[in-house]
Amino acid sequence: MALQSSNTMLASEVFIAIRNNAGGWKAQAQNANASLAAGSVTSEFVFRILDSLKGLVDTLTLWKAAAGLDSYATTAGYVGTMSTDCTATITAAQTCISWVVTNFPNANGFLQAETLNADGSRTPRLFTPAQTAGLQTAMTSLIVTIS
Repeated sequence: MALQSSNTMLASEVFIAIRNNAGGWKAQAQNANASLAAGSVTSEFVFRILDSLKGLVDTLTLWKAAAGLDSYATTAGYVGTMSTDCTATITAAQTCISWVVTNFPNANGFLQAETLNADGSRTPRLFTPAQTAGLQTAMTSLIVTIS
């Protein structure tokens, strides 16, 4: 038999990967939410949040489809259905993304993320805690999907 070189992760590997990454995803969301609540944030900060959330959605979407994940998770002592919990987290992250897509200032589809100064430099747009209140609510909902 030849050495297998498949990129497909086994259920045990996916289980460990999800458990190892969940704490980091939650901490990132908590830190972002604290920054949103504490003061104004730049458009660049909002874009970093979007990139992080997109990575979370893409990763969990791939991992939750691993064959035998729920059975393995149950035998490993996981309480609940791991794929269902992944779906809830994906949905909550997508809600955050959708809030930004819907509420980010744009003109005819062009994002208004910066102002152009007379000297040619750019200044990122600032968003106050009041302006990001809906995102903060969505982030809070994401945070509670990860224990």
